[in-house]
Amino acid sequence: MSGDVSQTGVNNLFWAGTILWVGLWAVFVARLAWLDVRLRGHLAAHHPHRWRRLSLSERLTWSCWFVFQSKEDYGDPLIGARRREMLTVFFDMVLLLAAVIVWFVISAAIAELGP
Repeated sequence: MSGDVSQTGVNNLFWAGTILWVGLWAVFVARLAWLDVRLRGHLAAHHPHRWRRLSLSERLTWSCWFVFQSKEDYGDPLIGARRREMLTVFFDMVLLLAAVIVWFVISAAIAELGP
């Protein structure tokens, strides 16, 4: 009987942790998307001549290129601040992914040690 209860506890712990990690990941993705919208909106409002020059495909991939590759902030300190904020959120997502992988490895090891 105690083996069944122990295995139930491991399963509950696994699923509770999984739900927590998925929820945190969703929060980070939503935050990154919100920051992207704010950055695009600011650029369209304050630098429309640069935004209009981009083709549709360039507009779709612009945020990734701009945040990770570009060194140009168009002389606007707000753009630089938003870029740094997006990088911080992205690296937080990478750390969260690493924690999720560790969580699944530990959970699998605990489940294997069960009765």
